[in-house]
Amino acid sequence: MNVLVTGASRGIGKAIALKFASLKHNVVVVYNKSDYREIDEFRNYLENKYNITCLVVKCDVSLENEVINLFNEIKIKLGYLDCIVNNAGICKDEEIDSKTADSFMEVIKVNLLGTFLICKYGIKLMNKGSIINISSNNAFGGFIESVDYDASKAGVIALTHDFAKFLAPNIRVNCICPGWINTDMNKDIFSEFKKQEEEKILLKKFGEVEDIADTVYFLATNKYINNAVVKVDGGYEN
Repeated sequence: MNVLVTGASRGIGKAIALKFASLKHNVVVVYNKSDYREIDEFRNYLENKYNITCLVVKCDVSLENEVINLFNEIKIKLGYLDCIVNNAGICKDEEIDSKTADSFMEVIKVNLLGTFLICKYGIKLMNKGSIINISSNNAFGGFIESVDYDASKAGVIALTHDFAKFLAPNIRVNCICPGWINTDMNKDIFSEFKKQEEEKILLKKFGEVEDIADTVYFLATNKYINNAVVKVDGGYEN
């Protein structure tokens, strides 16, 4: 397979790219603000260790012209795609009355509009295959400090359902909603708060990025799952 992963420079996205590469699939690593030297080092590692093709492309998924250029480059260098993983996302936690229209829309543009644009232009390189959108458990009611993030992730679920209907039966579209995952984004949260959240999880621990990567691969390769929303959260209970 030729697999595109957005937000693949770190965390969940990097683990997803590594999962596919380790199983001998070509990957397109899409990043935006990370250091290119680190991304290029990751590319070299994947290609040398797993003998696959890894294409690295810088792209702001919220900008339509950059998304168009992304897929033009993929068409030239790989020709087609079998799987798209929409993982790119940002979060800006702050009190509701401190949020501005600009900061709110920045989150919406990356998380929701970006997912739409990648789907819209990506399917032009797909005859069949799978799209997996990474939403969040916050889509079902998160934290008031992340109202914009929560709304954007709820929108990703709605996009999943609509694209699943639009692209059936040749391209399957599914969605994963991670709960608390040990990533750089969460490494600085207060230990007491983490303990409180772990108590709400039936498995009593945060997940690992590999838990999400494994689920992505499962959805990409199981050909009878479509229009599904899968929680990967250890059994989180509010």
